[in-house]
Amino acid sequence: MLRRALAVLAFMGAAATPAAVLADDASAPAGPPVGRLEIGDEMRAYYNSERDTAILFTGLGFASAGAGTALVSREGDFAHGLGWSMITVGGIEVLVAIFYGLQVSWEIDHFGKALAADPAAFKVEESTHIHGTTSRFTWYRAGELAVAAGGAGAAIYGFAAKDDVWKGIGIGVAAEALAFFVIDSFGQSRARDYEKKVIRFEPSVASMSLSGTF
Repeated sequence: MLRRALAVLAFMGAAATPAAVLADDASAPAGPPVGRLEIGDEMRAYYNSERDTAILFTGLGFASAGAGTALVSREGDFAHGLGWSMITVGGIEVLVAIFYGLQVSWEIDHFGKALAADPAAFKVEESTHIHGTTSRFTWYRAGELAVAAGGAGAAIYGFAAKDDVWKGIGIGVAAEALAFFVIDSFGQSRARDYEKKVIRFEPSVASMSLSGTF
């Protein structure tokens, strides 16, 4: 059964997803300039929210793997198929989330020091970095939709073939992928908002009021 679960995951990773739905918003950010104090607050708020998301993903991964373990201990092919899919996806989720949480902690420290040492260099580096992040979110979400579509296809096959293992695998994987897609959609929105503030950042300005005056 585990081999079947891994096979369907490999199939779903190769599924196609329309790129137009997930296209990046390339419009120029509008708004008043952002000063050094404000961008420091924005930077910490953004990365702290990303660290919170990593913690959330870790918890969801453990919960998924735990529920999957309970399911595979039960009788029935459907429970086994659903359980193995939840264990596989949940385990991957935990590993990725822990790594990402460590990466975000490093980024908070690194960009905090960069801003304090050289605001102009911080803007250049962080503009490139956060744009890469928003771009990668598009691919993450496309992949998650592809996995969800593959899971749905596996479930449809299971119902058509009256194969409870494939039913369980398909439903489990599709549900997990859609949950990731929703969470990453919020993550991409946060990243885009922060990117616009980084672009509007004026390194020569210490702080600015809401009216745009010192």
